[in-house]
Amino acid sequence: MNNQACSNSHTPSNSEEPHRLGTLLALGSATFLGLNTSLARLAYEGGSNVGTVVFMRIAVSVAVVCLLIHMTRRSFSLPRKALWPIFGVGAAVVFQGIAYLLSVTFIPAGLAVLLFYTYPLMVALATSIVDKQKIVYGRKIAFVVAFTGIGLAIGPSFAVLDWRGIVLALMGGFGVMVIFMFTGQALKYVNFTTISLYSNLIALPLMAVVMLLMMDGYKVPSTSLGIYGLLGVCLLYALAILMQYAAIHSIGKTMTALLSNIEPLVSISAGALLLGETLSGIQYVGGVVVVTALVVSDLMAKYAAGRT
Repeated sequence: MNNQACSNSHTPSNSEEPHRLGTLLALGSATFLGLNTSLARLAYEGGSNVGTVVFMRIAVSVAVVCLLIHMTRRSFSLPRKALWPIFGVGAAVVFQGIAYLLSVTFIPAGLAVLLFYTYPLMVALATSIVDKQKIVYGRKIAFVVAFTGIGLAIGPSFAVLDWRGIVLALMGGFGVMVIFMFTGQALKYVNFTTISLYSNLIALPLMAVVMLLMMDGYKVPSTSLGIYGLLGVCLLYALAILMQYAAIHSIGKTMTALLSNIEPLVSISAGALLLGETLSGIQYVGGVVVVTALVVSDLMAKYAAGRT
């Protein structure tokens, strides 16, 4: 973690208001992202498809980020050295979006998000390999506990679950890990907003080609509920990303990551309320175990960063 991020995470602010606002932004971002899987499922049930949902989500994100850059009068310039890392982010955005949002067509949204949320563990492992960062013993235990929770969540219904949904949700988590790694390289040359803009601009034509040639083409939902689902996915995803950037600026990366751990709980709740999905008692226990382990892991990371 860079010095600025550590400072944002651990230095008390002159006023409680910026910290409260940053906390609310982080919680709001996690909530909006947690709603995405269930809203996407509504769009599918209304006649849309994964390609359309991912394409529209990226398109709206581009529009919102362009508007933000224009309003804040930031530069649209892109250094040549940042091009390849940002291209990697854009390609990973397409891969992650397709895999994750396709997984909910095979398995319940609540289980999909628990599997998808293995990405913090993947990021930690990849960082330890690529950046030679040591994982403290306590975090290793937390990761084992998290995987145990995932086993509890999928175990009771594993025989009737479609293996494609399980693999796709895990691939979605892998895609987020790739996004994190390429973003870390791009941040050496540009800021978060520039990365968001250009990575989504790269992702948009890539997703269009995949949608038209490899999927069912562009399909708008034919029902009102499906249209609301599609609009909800697009708008909430774009707002979530902007809120996440603002939260990182206000309270730091570590605290933002810690608060984002409510996302699986939001997704499970939304699946129950919007889709009528129900999990068994042991599966809910598994979900709580996963989230608790991730929270403890992030707290350990925050403590370790504070000591360096």
